Amino acid sequence: MTDPGTIQVNVRLLPPLSNTAGRDPVRLTLKKDKTLQGVIDGLLTQFDSRTFYLHLYDTEGRLVPAWQAFINKDPAVRLVARDGLKTSVKDRDEITFLMALAGG
Repeated sequence: MTDPGTIQVNVRLLPPLSNTAGRDPVRLTLKKDKTLQGVIDGLLTQFDSRTFYLHLYDTEGRLVPAWQAFINKDPAVRLVARDGLKTSVKDRDEITFLMALAGG
């Protein structure tokens, strides 16, 4: 039974996060910060490794700009965009983190 005020979300991790985590998907329980920032914080707590951290943040602690999030397969939220990390998540949402790369 889940405590009142907590939510559970399923997080899909694509490479390179899934490679470091060693599994996909991940179920997280969020108690306080029910935002994309809360999801990231929960992942960093669960996968307490410098490598996992450095996939998301640069060496100066800034979120890598290429990361985007999909919530229930809805269009991507650029995490570094204004208020991107403050985007709310709800119970049973599925969040997918994708590193958008370009090249040619």
